[in-house]
Amino acid sequence: MLTVHPKRILIVKPSSLGDIIHALPTLAALRTRFPNAWISWLVKHEWAEILEGHPALNEVIPANFSLNKIWGLGCSIRKKKFDVVVDLQGLLRSALLARLSGAPIVVGFAQGREGSPWFYTHRVELPMPKGQSWRLWGMHAVDRNLFLAKFFGADCDNPEFWLPNLEEDRRAIDKLLKARKVIENDQLVAMAPLTRQNIKNWPMERFIQVAKALVGIDHVKVLLIGTENREVRQQFESAVGSRLVDLMGETRVRQIGVLFDRVKLLIANDSAPLHIAAAREIPILTIFGPTNPSATGPYRMPPGSRVFTHPLSCRPCGQRTCQNHTPLECLTSISVQEVVAHAQRVLTES
Repeated sequence: MLTVHPKRILIVKPSSLGDIIHALPTLAALRTRFPNAWISWLVKHEWAEILEGHPALNEVIPANFSLNKIWGLGCSIRKKKFDVVVDLQGLLRSALLARLSGAPIVVGFAQGREGSPWFYTHRVELPMPKGQSWRLWGMHAVDRNLFLAKFFGADCDNPEFWLPNLEEDRRAIDKLLKARKVIENDQLVAMAPLTRQNIKNWPMERFIQVAKALVGIDHVKVLLIGTENREVRQQFESAVGSRLVDLMGETRVRQIGVLFDRVKLLIANDSAPLHIAAAREIPILTIFGPTNPSATGPYRMPPGSRVFTHPLSCRPCGQRTCQNHTPLECLTSISVQEVVAHAQRVLTES
């Protein structure tokens, strides 16, 4: 444990959205440990608003992390004279920026990738087998991040997740839903069928089959979320017609949690929306193939939630391309029928 009394702390966790949510309990723990410190968070521009207004933060620093911008960004951070920098990303660029800050104490993971540990003044060992990846071993990302807070003597027994809940966002969501003829007794089943990595995506036609089955239940409508995708929208429109509530590309990042307050259930791949839903205590049905739910699944499972996996010797592999002789068998072995059956139980009980 490191005994210090910093006046200015910088957290470096630029991306991605799900990873930022996994880091929120570390911020809360550091704030409790150092109630009078100034705490800043360095983050990519596109995710900054999920942190704006956080009661434990004094400053959000949106930044461009392009390689040709690193030196200038490091110089601007140096002017802020931080005492302590905590690198939760554990990659070359984040570690380099942490060191360029000029802070006398730079803390990161001893098992960081891309040579990042070379830039730290203090390296925190994770309790896992040497040479093993925390993602494959099964240490949850939240617990991994909290190890850096524990290094400072922080109490990490009750991890806290905070998400924006602004009145202006609630009004905006109400307006969007009203425009799409959502009424009070509608039961919204949110679906997030896409991720940035195709290898994590349950087949789109299966999401559509689940949607078709669920809209047969009185008052159920399917709420489609995610980035704008015309092809996906058209496929869902053809399948469920007027029971589709399409908000793809329509909401701000910070509004997703507010939107989920109107949702009965989320069905998603391994992606950021499931972590936001978990923080909002919305039931989740999520499909995990090559990734490990013990490491990147919902940290807390709201009642009615379930993680669907299929037992294969090759999973979790954590790879970006499938090496199995039956491509993506870990995903395709999960049937529409079992997802529909569990969703129906959640909707009936709610």
